[in-house]
This record gives sequence, C-alpha cells and structure tokens, in this order.
Amino acid sequence: MKALIISNGNLNDIDIDYYFQNADIVICADGGARHLFSENLTPDFIIGDLDSLDLEILNRFKRVGVGLQKHSTHKDKTDTELSIEYAIEKGANDIVLLGAIGSRLDHSMANIMLLYKFINQNINITVIDSHNEVFITKDLLRLNNKEDSFISIIPLINSKVSLQGFEYDTNCVDFNIGSTLGISNAIKDEVGLVKVEEGICLVIRSRD
Repeated sequence: MKALIISNGNLNDIDIDYYFQNADIVICADGGARHLFSENLTPDFIIGDLDSLDLEILNRFKRVGVGLQKHSTHKDKTDTELSIEYAIEKGANDIVLLGAIGSRLDHSMANIMLLYKFINQNINITVIDSHNEVFITKDLLRLNNKEDSFISIIPLINSKVSLQGFEYDTNCVDFNIGSTLGISNAIKDEVGLVKVEEGICLVIRSRD
C-alpha cells in the first residue's frame, strides 16, 4: 500500500499531483495541508497539533470530511513521525515523504533520520524535495540512471559497501562515519546497484 505524507517544508518545483495520484492514502502533517490546499487537492487525513495550519484551510478540509487527528503541542514526536506511524497502522509499506526538508535544519535532519527508525520494519520510505531523493538501505538498492544527478552514500554506522554500474565502483569497501568517500558518485550504466554488505547507509540522489 502506497502512502503520501506531506509536511510543511519546501515543495518548490515538486509535481504534487503526480505523487497524489499515485498514492492509496494521503496524509498531511499539520501545516503540510497548505500545499494541497494551494493545488485544490484534498487529503484523507490531517495529523498534528495544528499549530502551523491556517484556520481557513483547516475549516475548508473539515467541511469536506477530511479525517483529523489532533495532538497536544506537548508531545514527544513530530507531526511527521506521527503521520508515518498512522500510515503504517493503515497498512502502508511504501511511503513518499514530501515537504520534510525546509529551512529548519533540526526538523530536516530529524525527518531524514526517521528512515533509520523504520528500516527494520520493512517499511520503504523515500524523502523527496526539489533537488534530492533520500533512501536508506541495509542490503540492496537499485537506482535507475537519471541525467545530471549525483549519488552519495552516507553511512549511519560504519559500513561496507559494494557499488556496481557507477563511475566509481567499489567491492566491499569501508564507508565509515566521518568520511566523505561516498559523496558525488554517478551512475554510468542504465541501473546502479548499491549493496550494503555490512551496516546501514543513506543513499541520496541530488541535482544542482
């Protein structure tokens, strides 16, 4: 089951409708609802403490029957994390997260690190903004070649990584925390294979 979660960060140059049409369930994390409102699209649920959502938008979505899960502002989880948990409860195992990266570095980093929390639950989460796609893997990740993009491998723990189909291939090479070894590689074949022999890595596809 595919879920789309929209948070309150930057969505410039993102085709929201594309991801909306390809989702089985659409959840807005609090102020993320403004992005759908501006596109005249309606989510299934809005989740959060509602401290960053304009009242006009909230009332409009209430009138058309959008589900609402309100939380206290004094909570131990972000609205994005709560939205991911709710999507999983509803049966989602493939989640696209938009608007998770913005001007707040703390929120951006925390949202990306949520991929680490759910990797052992076999939940596939991809964080996307206008310049980046962020994945996580502890085994094998296949990436199609996209023009004018770079692939960076960032270990979350000391890892061993094999790369095939890249400009710089590796064979069970140490990718350690604090090293920039995995930054700005590129896929040269039709498909690039990232195989994490040991450890866990973020894989980021970026464009300038």
